[in-house]
Amino acid sequence: MRPFALPMFLSLVSPTLLLLSACQPGAEEMPEALPPWVLTVPLEVSSVATWSLTGAVQARHEIPLSFRIGGEILERRIDAGDQVAAGQLLFRLDPRDVVQQRIAAEAAEASARAENENAERERDRLADLLQKRLASQQDFERAATASRAASERLRAAQATLEQALNAIGYASLTAPTAGVVLEANGQVGQVVTAGQTLAMLAEDGPREVEVHVPEDRRDRLPSQAIAEPFGIGPALTATLREIAGTADPVARTWRARYRLSETPSDLALGTTVTLHFESGPASEPPALRVPLGAVLERAEGPLVWRLADGHVQPEPVTLLGLDGEYARIQTALAPGTPVVALGVNRLQAGQAVRVRQP
Repeated sequence: MRPFALPMFLSLVSPTLLLLSACQPGAEEMPEALPPWVLTVPLEVSSVATWSLTGAVQARHEIPLSFRIGGEILERRIDAGDQVAAGQLLFRLDPRDVVQQRIAAEAAEASARAENENAERERDRLADLLQKRLASQQDFERAATASRAASERLRAAQATLEQALNAIGYASLTAPTAGVVLEANGQVGQVVTAGQTLAMLAEDGPREVEVHVPEDRRDRLPSQAIAEPFGIGPALTATLREIAGTADPVARTWRARYRLSETPSDLALGTTVTLHFESGPASEPPALRVPLGAVLERAEGPLVWRLADGHVQPEPVTLLGLDGEYARIQTALAPGTPVVALGVNRLQAGQAVRVRQP
């Protein structure tokens, strides 16, 4: 059998390969990629006449509790969640140091009192001798000055004793008012300093709802709202009491507090509450709705992609809230304007697209 002649085979195949390669279009002749398909929907007028914010129930006053003096905690009588009465003992420090301070202050006060009494007798004696011309005016004035100095030292010793007596009382931390203990951090054996917060007390009384208001809503925040506690009874009326003077540096929202018209017995602190507000005045653009997937969140704010002449353009919007699978927005676009509903994160301004109707 004759061996296979490789040169002859290549001479026959090469022209065929050249002919086939000539029929294939070059890389520079490849057709351009077609614009992506997008699904569009028209902007619809939202039927929801209210917008809402969600917050939590807070006490009108939350009081941080701390000792006025430092020392070692000897006793703790509360836990988080306890209901306490005004004047109830919460913590107690080891009183040995303040007791010794009181003893020292009492001794100093007694010594100053004795010196003052002696100085007064010497002044009175010299005053009598001066009348009898048996003592000089200079001796009398010196005794009178010593008596005044002794009197002032007595006053200082009495003030020090009063401070020592107060310090004994400060070794016991009591509730300044009736309320609920939100948290308690101090432990027996812990050495604390004056002013160190050991517990937080929520004062009994009217309750409020704390919410965080978006920047675009701050200037038009209603003073009245309907409060709907989570899983608790009927809705309540809420009235705006205060709004923070500056925004949170991270969230860029303003803290606001709404006072509840009444406090149901089963409304616990921290309960989630939704505040419902009526829509703005008729002069404002109407609230519209789009599918959730149509809203793109970016650093500069939320936006939708408006379709115009086969191209997409970003349109900033104000997000008012969520309604199931839809987002309620406010925008200058007219109702019925087509916007991209899906794949919004892959689009660029001015990009050509092909439209697919839902």
